[in-house]
Amino acid sequence: MDPQCVPCLIRRVLFEAEEAGGDRSVEAVCNASRTLGRLFGPGVCSATVATQVHREIYSLLGTKDPYARLKKKSNQVALGIFPEAEGFVRRSRNSLRDAFLCAVVGNVLDFGISTGYDDPTKLRLEFKNLVREGLGHDDTERIKKIMKESDRVVYLADNCGEIVLDRLVLREIKKFDVDLTMVVKEEPILTDATMKDIKGLGIEKLVGHIAEAPGFAVGIDLGSIKGRFGRLLRDADMIIAKGMANFESLSETDIAPVAYLLRTKCEPVSRAMGLRKDINAVKLFTRRNRR
Repeated sequence: MDPQCVPCLIRRVLFEAEEAGGDRSVEAVCNASRTLGRLFGPGVCSATVATQVHREIYSLLGTKDPYARLKKKSNQVALGIFPEAEGFVRRSRNSLRDAFLCAVVGNVLDFGISTGYDDPTKLRLEFKNLVREGLGHDDTERIKKIMKESDRVVYLADNCGEIVLDRLVLREIKKFDVDLTMVVKEEPILTDATMKDIKGLGIEKLVGHIAEAPGFAVGIDLGSIKGRFGRLLRDADMIIAKGMANFESLSETDIAPVAYLLRTKCEPVSRAMGLRKDINAVKLFTRRNRR
């Protein structure tokens, strides 16, 4: 965890308090500040600290899903964009790469931080411009080589909205004749997609299995790596992980290979990945040593 993570988390907590309504913003920020003061220190995992902060704030605000309205709106906006994205991939000479690109563009939806889009409709306005940027880092060809030799692939989903565009990637992965499992969250946290959020999107037709990442966790609950869910990840020949939070948690493990699809929205994560900030990125890690 980096010192820059602290004000970012506070901004997100304030956003959640305002989204939940009422007048508990001051109380929420005070609570989060105390929690951060207690947990933040050298060597801690940013995703683990963020999980505890949000667990306490959700309890304080008396809500299990403060982003429910925004998640629904994000999916609606992305469904409006989908035909354009689908046509772009269909015309592509490298359909996997451009499916990755469209899915990464969806990752800009990130509420309550200074570098994400707080309003889902902004994605509709900026989609073409973000696609024109292309991939600032592109490991697609290396990923293809691994998937050609793979039997099992696990796809770790991230936010609502982008989950709609993820369908383009799922289609392309299935062309490799692999057993494909998509993972959503067991419990609502931030704008991450749950089983409830993907109903009606037809994802069950694109994958062999849909699994749930256990518990309430930003990214992946590191404790779950020791159990059945950890075996699912370790048995995979390739893991494709959406978003920064999955990097923040999985980079604390020795699980590999992992291909991260994300927009580099913050300097600490960008630096840790060896990437520039504010780019669309497809970055493959073939080996990760436990810290």
